[in-house]
Amino acid sequence: AQYPDIAPPVVNIGASYPGASAKVVEEAVTAIIEREMNGAPGLMYTSSSSDSTGWASINLTFKQGTNPDIAAVEVQNRLKAVEPRLPESVRRDGVR
Repeated sequence: AQYPDIAPPVVNIGASYPGASAKVVEEAVTAIIEREMNGAPGLMYTSSSSDSTGWASINLTFKQGTNPDIAAVEVQNRLKAVEPRLPESVRRDGVR
């Protein structure tokens, strides 16, 4: 019998840096968050985009079998740790 493919858990992070160019968002927000997420238990890979509206989007894909709730808590803990290194307006608007 064939079993359906089970999608691995994915945690999405979004952050807004109003008025910043895509390059600034990449350097000041996206890259910093990605570095903090490296080494998270069960993390397979990350993908991200930064755009000219000041929006950063980071997708974290975890290994199949990773508990999605535990992955989400790990990501939240790492976001709290990295938050002081993000621009003030990003912290004010929040990272979600």
